[in-house]
Amino acid sequence: MSAKNIRLLAAVMFTDIVGYTAMMHEDEENANEQKERHREVLKKRAREYDGKVLHYYGDGALTIFNSAYNAARCGIKIQNDLANPFLPLRIGIHIGDIAYNNEDVYGDAVNIASRLQELAVSGGILISEKVLEEIKNHRNIKTKELGVYNLKNVQQPFSIFAIANKGINVPSSREIEAKSGRRKDRIAVLPFVNMSFEKGFDYFGDGLTEEIINGLTKMEQLDVTSRTSAFAYKGRNEDVRTIGKELMVSHVLEGSVRKNKDKIRVTAQLIETGGGFHLWSETYERHLKDIFEIQDGLTEEILKKIKNGFEGTTSDPEEEQVFESIPKTNEGYESYLEGSFELQKFSVSSTRKAMGLFNAAVDADITDIKPRLGLAKCFLFLGILGQMSPQRAYKKVEEHIQKVLGIEPDNHVAQSIKGISVALRTHKYVEASDWFADVVEKETDAETCYFYFLFLNMLGRRGSALSWIEKALALDPANTLYNAELARAYYINEQYADALEQYNYTLGLDTVFLPAIEGKGWTFVAIDQLKKAHHEFETYQKLVSQEQENIPHLVYIAARLGMNDTAEHFLEELQLGSTSDSYIASPVDIALIFLGMKRMDEVFFYLQRAADDKIGKLHFILADPVWDKIKGDPRYSKLLNELNLSDIENMSLVTE
Repeated sequence: MSAKNIRLLAAVMFTDIVGYTAMMHEDEENANEQKERHREVLKKRAREYDGKVLHYYGDGALTIFNSAYNAARCGIKIQNDLANPFLPLRIGIHIGDIAYNNEDVYGDAVNIASRLQELAVSGGILISEKVLEEIKNHRNIKTKELGVYNLKNVQQPFSIFAIANKGINVPSSREIEAKSGRRKDRIAVLPFVNMSFEKGFDYFGDGLTEEIINGLTKMEQLDVTSRTSAFAYKGRNEDVRTIGKELMVSHVLEGSVRKNKDKIRVTAQLIETGGGFHLWSETYERHLKDIFEIQDGLTEEILKKIKNGFEGTTSDPEEEQVFESIPKTNEGYESYLEGSFELQKFSVSSTRKAMGLFNAAVDADITDIKPRLGLAKCFLFLGILGQMSPQRAYKKVEEHIQKVLGIEPDNHVAQSIKGISVALRTHKYVEASDWFADVVEKETDAETCYFYFLFLNMLGRRGSALSWIEKALALDPANTLYNAELARAYYINEQYADALEQYNYTLGLDTVFLPAIEGKGWTFVAIDQLKKAHHEFETYQKLVSQEQENIPHLVYIAARLGMNDTAEHFLEELQLGSTSDSYIASPVDIALIFLGMKRMDEVFFYLQRAADDKIGKLHFILADPVWDKIKGDPRYSKLLNELNLSDIENMSLVTE
């Protein structure tokens, strides 16, 4: 009679002693003692974490758990237990369907966990991406991405991660590659450096970089690091070998642009990151009007090199080009590039400048969706902050998004912006959620995950919002904005130590990144370290001094410190407005200052005014801890009713 099979979804952990056969030849008694020590520790820790040892295989074992989190914690404990004296154990963990009986255990999850264990190093734990998804919100477990590899008897390339807690050995990518065979080629295109005397010419190099990245993503066999991950290295003189390790890339393309009157010189070089070897370099000298020829030539050259596997083979001269020229006019394209450069500064004045440039790009080519998306983002940003009539801003957002969707109906970014706009303009949140339904379910685009994070924050759904910014960051790990927004999500969820740590990490990427400096200040406010908050806001003030003579943050701090006369003085200046008209204090800004003064009647007067004006910034007070003190006031409930948010906890969203 055959044994009865049991099927279930489980986290599968393989453990194995490295070099056990050699151990046996050298000292059989010691080898057996080590095997028993492994089994005793495994049984003890498996019981502690609700695991079940199903089979022993000589010096190895297969254990299952009801959760990936328990399996990971158990693996860490086992390696810690076996660290002194050191037992060279390696562990692999995967999650999936398995079937087992008294005689055998089988299933893809078993095979993959076994392959991960084989690739691990002594004292190490390798996990799959599925396991990572289950444990990534648990900050007591640290992980490191190792790259994409080919596993034996596994059809598709596989993303591998290592647990990186203290005491756990993490292999290098080269060690994994040596065991698994060649990994999928992965390349980072670093921002082309502006070597011109015209410092404002940075936008040209940035745009050239972006177009090369877009061309490379057409290669199925190539994994291309995102634009924002690569741009984290802008202005940093890092060794390419270090970049290779940090971004987990096998190759780096770097270069420079130099403009002299109406001529331009572009240099580019492709480097293998393991040894820092230059595979090829090229210099292109053209008249500036030939910029598209330069782009096409560079991108095509790189694609051919990658297509030939960097092995020096020649390509078929009759082979069809895989990169198509971009049908844009020079004037419009340059305006778009400069507009994108300005938008990334995240200030009011740079956003207004970006709008003018995007409009010029649209005028030059009305079929180009990129500058229209840029305009939609500009109007959305200014409407939310109250730096433009919100009704007008949201109307302009809708106009540009409709034109984009008319050209490209499935554009995910346009659909996401539409969802935010519908929520702000109509307060119909379920309808707004429908715009996210298709794009968010795929979870393959970092920007759409980010916009959904914003949407959930508008509804005060703190926990759910955190998970979506983590998804955005997983897709684009070096994105400075997403790193800052992860810190904000920690702050919103009152994980203040995590927030400060993440803000400091973000400022390591960009020391003058405004959202990170501002957010760090508010985190210090939350933990009642007002002097430190004051320091951060002063830094922020200096960076935006030309567009904001006084920022509400500092006036709020003055009020909290009991400096009411000072606060009153600067409050009056804010209400009168700046003579330069660069920044307009919104009703939410004024309400914030009165909150610092504990004058609740004025707080609600200005919040009501913000609601009447449909200022988007008002929505974000739902999730912000600084406003928690007003949430027991009946007037707050009235405000929620006007925003159709009185029943936010029970609101059913399609994609949450």
